[in-house]
Amino acid sequence: MELKKLDQSFYVDNPKVEQDLDFDSQLGTWNSSKTRGHGIVKITINGLTFAIPVRSYIKHNASYILEVNRQDRTIKGMGLDYSKALLIRDDSHVTDDVFVLRNKKSGKKLIGKEEHITSQFQKYVEKYIDAVKRNDANIYPFNLKMQVSISENCP
Repeated sequence: MELKKLDQSFYVDNPKVEQDLDFDSQLGTWNSSKTRGHGIVKITINGLTFAIPVRSYIKHNASYILEVNRQDRTIKGMGLDYSKALLIRDDSHVTDDVFVLRNKKSGKKLIGKEEHITSQFQKYVEKYIDAVKRNDANIYPFNLKMQVSISENCP
């Protein structure tokens, strides 16, 4: 399992999620003051392909932590944030470019973890779908992207 990059075309085709990256869909350019891109892991579940982004300051358990934040106990650390997963409808939206983390040691923590991460994410998606079906506002309102993605593609 390795980190890849989302292509700029993803944000052109999905302008509602542009806040997830520093891309200005109106100008068609990256915000040069904060250009960083996002590393993602691509996972397919039940025929749907998701991009799970790497986030720096994860504060919740819906994640796979690659680097623990020891300075701030309110932040779990940097890792894959399941709550920010994006639905990938076009494979060309994920480039073949490898996304390299600043701390290469953290990136190596993905090696051999594909089955574990896929299983964790699948449980997250199943819990999310169940919450939407039960209209459990305590679970799903924090992630509108996931709600739209799943409600459009699941019965």
